[in-house]
Amino acid sequence: MPLKPNSTSGTITRKRLEDWVTALEKVVEVAETDAAQTLSASELLESKLFTCTPTAARNFTTATAAQIVAALTDESTGTSFEFTIVNLAAATHAITLVGGTNVTIVGAAAVSAATSGTFVGVVQSDSTVKVYRK
Repeated sequence: MPLKPNSTSGTITRKRLEDWVTALEKVVEVAETDAAQTLSASELLESKLFTCTPTAARNFTTATAAQIVAALTDESTGTSFEFTIVNLAAATHAITLVGGTNVTIVGAAAVSAATSGTFVGVVQSDSTVKVYRK
């Protein structure tokens, strides 16, 4: 995610730098229930780690592009964020990432059983986001 100045003079203060590093390094596991899920913008940007043990194929749908952009306070086009989906099923049942409105998934969207998938979202404009499989 880009680090932007927080004042009109263009300077980056120590506090702004500390906040940026803290947000970048913070990861909170979200244990999703065994059902289709919609991942909120704040979960995608702040939690960054989703686990689930599906008993059938499941879809995880991202927030809409508008919701993601709105949650990215102080950022702009080109801002990126990363998150990981961990499929804890032993042998079967994939979790498939689905894009919310104006969110495009690029690459393999299905996270097979007993694997994980890391995704990088990139803001393309005020109304579009692309999410790439890493």
